[in-house]
Order: sequence, then structure tokens, then C-alpha cells
Amino acid sequence: MSQGATTTSAQAVGVHALGVELPVDLAQALESYVAQRPGRDPARLLQTALAQFLVQHGGARPEVRELYLDGLFGTGL
Repeated sequence: MSQGATTTSAQAVGVHALGVELPVDLAQALESYVAQRPGRDPARLLQTALAQFLVQHGGARPEVRELYLDGLFGTGL
């Protein structure tokens, strides 16, 4: 895994790159969604979706909730 840095609306956080295999149907839906919305980043979309899952299932730390809210209301997506 590689490490880098990115920022959210309130603070800088460390990031880890994940190699993820997606089912073909899901990958095609993601590509179609992003193609219809220029300027959207597929990695950022997946990050927000994962944060939303964690928030909904009670496994979210404050940093994860911030990423979720930034994805929901911010311009990051």
C-alpha cells in the first residue's frame, strides 16, 4: 500500500491506496455514473460510499463522519 496526503474540508488526513476488485456490473455502473458527471473522481466516490456505509453501521470515527459529510454536502464529489 502506498501512502500520500489529501485534505478534507476541515483537516489533512493520511490516505492508503487499496487495490479493490469490483464485480463487472458495479464497475460499469461506476464508470457510467462518472462519465455522465464530468469532474467527478471515481476514487472519491468510492471513498464517500465507504464512509457512508461505516456511518450507517455505527463504525465511524469522527474523521470518517467528516469524510461522509464532506461527500454529502461538499464539492469533493
